[in-house]
Amino acid sequence: MTQRLACISLTFALGVFAQSATAASNCTCRGNGSDVPEGQTICLKTSAGAKLARCERVLNNTSWTILEEDCPTAALPQLSTWLPVKS
Repeated sequence: MTQRLACISLTFALGVFAQSATAASNCTCRGNGSDVPEGQTICLKTSAGAKLARCERVLNNTSWTILEEDCPTAALPQLSTWLPVKS
């Protein structure tokens, strides 16, 4: 009887651990007002300006890792601010 109870307890415990491991696979980071899935990279607004950052897991928590690359920007031609003066 105790052997059967131990087997049932072990099965229950394994089920709980398997479920918690599955739930952790959809972790997100919070950035710029939205949830960002783990592994995604965004241009994160910081006090030092916009920085390229990746959502990563550190131990059992998600955290932003600031990358060395700058945030991508559109390359537009510079418009001249020179205006002709009317005489």
